[in-house]
Amino acid sequence: MANILSGFTTIPFGVLVVIFIAYFQMPVNDALFAMLDSSAYILYGAGMILSWWFNRSRVFFITMLLALSQYALSGTAAADTGIAALPAVLYPVLCTLLPMNIFVFSLLKERGIFNTWGLGRFAIILFQVFYVAMAITANDSTMLSFFHKEFLAEDLSGITKIPQVALLAYAAAFLLLFIRQLKTRSRLDRTFAAVLVSTMLGLQWQAEPLALPVFFAAAGIMLIIAVIQDSYSMAYLDELTGLPARRALKEELMKLRGEYTIAMVDIDFFKKFNDTYGHDTGDDVLCLVATVLRKVTGGGKAFRYGGEEFTIVFPHTPLADALPHLEKLREAIEKTPYAYRGKRAQKTKKKATKKLFVTISIGVAERSEKHAETHEVIKAADTALYRAKKKGRNCVSK
Repeated sequence: MANILSGFTTIPFGVLVVIFIAYFQMPVNDALFAMLDSSAYILYGAGMILSWWFNRSRVFFITMLLALSQYALSGTAAADTGIAALPAVLYPVLCTLLPMNIFVFSLLKERGIFNTWGLGRFAIILFQVFYVAMAITANDSTMLSFFHKEFLAEDLSGITKIPQVALLAYAAAFLLLFIRQLKTRSRLDRTFAAVLVSTMLGLQWQAEPLALPVFFAAAGIMLIIAVIQDSYSMAYLDELTGLPARRALKEELMKLRGEYTIAMVDIDFFKKFNDTYGHDTGDDVLCLVATVLRKVTGGGKAFRYGGEEFTIVFPHTPLADALPHLEKLREAIEKTPYAYRGKRAQKTKKKATKKLFVTISIGVAERSEKHAETHEVIKAADTALYRAKKKGRNCVSK
């Protein structure tokens, strides 16, 4: 639980804290407001282009919502429509709809933007715009009465101008995102939760000139960072195990200088295991092994090489120093069980019925005069791996 909670407050909430502190140091003047306001829309545009490029439709539409909300509450919108009271009329509406939309769009799958699925999501936003526009044009207060409902007997106007229904919407959206984060540990869910907090702060201090552009732009920055982080993960991390992948290994090998040791790791009889228990169980076992490999000691770093093979790199470490850590790793995997429920138990959702154990074989080599290049060291480690297999598996060979 501690790891999850610490993960929930990493980069997005770090950005929020920095912006929060900076906000109270900013001088309030027209020039700064104009610069921040225009900068916010540039950020939204950059975020939408970036999310479109990397097919992050959830970020695209939430960023669009931020831009539309900031515009709707601005003096520019009032001047464009000729309705001076527009920001005041829209304030309770946007306070309620924004958190609801952020949560709903955060649930949607990444199915594209400018296609049938994307058009449906554009339609969701346009319907809300049309509904609110009709209510304001017709001067029909009954269509907007929901956004003014009070559920608590206490008068909160002295604490916040955000309507009670909007406070409930924010609380519900944040709580649901938090619960989902406990299950998925998703970086984007952390970001969406931070976006909720940031927009709420902007709306809370909306009467102050800099609040909306500062805190809504902060939300935009968080979303851009999330897209970049996700893109990095796609390029450098193995999707199944979460370990650094071949591209990351290649870059790591380019950094190696002096003495170092490389180990090639292979799960014993993995094909037979897959054929017996199924590919889903095989994937679970790969993740289990990766979890143990991630904890390798001695300064080693594990990578997913491909299939059931992994690579461990020990920078600045001679082979003799790396061997004890590899033996410790082999023993740890040998003693770590996988709880297999069986096909029938999976369908009936019964508890685990069988414990399965897997072993690994390890081939290891170090940089030497004979193996001076990284690819030569890997080849030597691979050859040592075959020797470990011939010895009967579940051992370390050099």
